[in-house]
Amino acid sequence: MGSFYFFNINISISSSDIEFSPWQLTDNEEVEYVGEQPENIIIFIADGMGFGHLSIALQTLNSESQPSVWQEFEVKGWHDARSAFGPLTDSEASATAMTTGTSTQFGHIGIDKDGKVLENIFEIAYDQEYTTGIVTDSYIWDATPAAFLAHTRNEDDARDILTQISATNLDLIFGELEDLGEDDVPEKDETMEILSKRFKLLDRTLKLPDDDNGSIPVMAIFDEDEIQDLDSSPNLTQLTETALKYMSSQDKPFMLLVESEEIDAASHVHNSKRVINGLKSIQQTLAVLLKFSKIRGKTLVLFTSDHETGGLAPVADFKRYPNLQIKWSTKDHSAAVVPLFAYGPGAEYFADVHRNSEIGIRLKSLISRDKTSNE
Repeated sequence: MGSFYFFNINISISSSDIEFSPWQLTDNEEVEYVGEQPENIIIFIADGMGFGHLSIALQTLNSESQPSVWQEFEVKGWHDARSAFGPLTDSEASATAMTTGTSTQFGHIGIDKDGKVLENIFEIAYDQEYTTGIVTDSYIWDATPAAFLAHTRNEDDARDILTQISATNLDLIFGELEDLGEDDVPEKDETMEILSKRFKLLDRTLKLPDDDNGSIPVMAIFDEDEIQDLDSSPNLTQLTETALKYMSSQDKPFMLLVESEEIDAASHVHNSKRVINGLKSIQQTLAVLLKFSKIRGKTLVLFTSDHETGGLAPVADFKRYPNLQIKWSTKDHSAAVVPLFAYGPGAEYFADVHRNSEIGIRLKSLISRDKTSNE
């Protein structure tokens, strides 16, 4: 394999206004699903990852001896991650749409644009007696995990979000702490006191507790930026493997959210090396999830992103061909559509999804259908 060259290049491009097409889609528009019912649902959200990032993964991280993990998905599509505001979104609004089925405004977590509390898929899963868990390489009250657990207009009020998390029926949460003691973020001792009302803390070995019924809610908490790439200890793959072990031991259907925030963090600052390392971590973690689905069966693996960050483009350098360059168009979120892949029972249900809110609608439908079939 040849060398690859990655540069941070500022590009000045003349711009012109383009009229935005609102493309009105009614929230809560449900399409009936009649296929095989998944017993378990795993949702992987790669924060900030667009098709430019995917292209880099496909063109630089493949092995000649085996297919790319991306080729293993049965359904490969896209969705428009816009908010109720327009073509742009943030993680709060997009994750809320994906977990509630309703588009909302920037900064809104688990509430609609008017502030009304929205039921999320984890809350439905609690009622269905699913085991539920969240694994993230970001801080545990960050936008994406928070949207699956909390309801607030203030995404910066970590104390409130942590208190809401500890009051849920969530069974597992792995992730980091960040900005301890700043503004509305409590110090570590207070944070752990809040969380310990619900969860038992695992040590760094990630050894699960040996209890009589195997159902103690658990947490694994790490320092800021301690979970980054495959060289980290622990890393996202290791945490996910432990979560799958815990979920499998409960002898119940489960719903697991896995989030990687590395692509978003790297793309905001045009850190190409961190993008590559983040993509490696994502691919290895996906390989574990897809293997689990193949071996265990009855498990839907859904992969997507909340929005694209950086306007990344892989560009061939004709002077050094076939080597590549990474070029960027912004340090903010872009309005680009993002990948949506699925594998396992229920995958075909996501073949024609085109808006982030449709993901939430269909996930809710899968869980509600399970309730109907059990009555």
